Amino acid sequence: MKNAYFGETLSFSYMTGEDIFPVSRMLEKESVCKWLFFGPNSSDMTRKYFEPLIDAMENDIKAKNQLKTHIFTIRERISGHFVGQCALLPVDFSEGSYTAAYQLDDICWRRGYGFEACRFLVYYAFFVCGGYRINADCAKENTASCRILEKCGFLKECNQEKYWNYKDSFHDRVLYSLLFENIPLNFQESLKNEFEESLF
Repeated sequence: MKNAYFGETLSFSYMTGEDIFPVSRMLEKESVCKWLFFGPNSSDMTRKYFEPLIDAMENDIKAKNQLKTHIFTIRERISGHFVGQCALLPVDFSEGSYTAAYQLDDICWRRGYGFEACRFLVYYAFFVCGGYRINADCAKENTASCRILEKCGFLKECNQEKYWNYKDSFHDRVLYSLLFENIPLNFQESLKNEFEESLF
């Protein structure tokens, strides 16, 4: 089993306990959490959330079981600098369907990293997990995230008005989906060529 995957500029490795500190620092920031449904979080809240998930992943890896939750730490491929995290969360009672999520530290914005992270999740969900559907959502005002999802082939399914109430201001949630059968063959090949080139 691979422990890490490599894109053009980023690496994606299964999250470990050592990654909790940089993730905590990221999720303490108001700017990072602006369009999330949670946060900013204290470091203790972040640790309590991620430790059981990390333990479950590590136990599955040791036992060579199929992972139930897939959480990755994102770093710059060459420098190793922390960039953010991304995850695929299984949809209850629907094997092969996942919800994709990613957060990037604000110092790493506007470098194309969000697009590369989203491409990785598409690759991982379909070609590693053998999934058939990926779900995603973002705040309507988060136009950068909407563009990333659409560039990766996600289709807008609906707009949920006033879904989030953040600091007495309402925000709509946009729901997206991507079905494996809708991915063009040339896009499938580009994903496999990008992320299957090397082992950790």
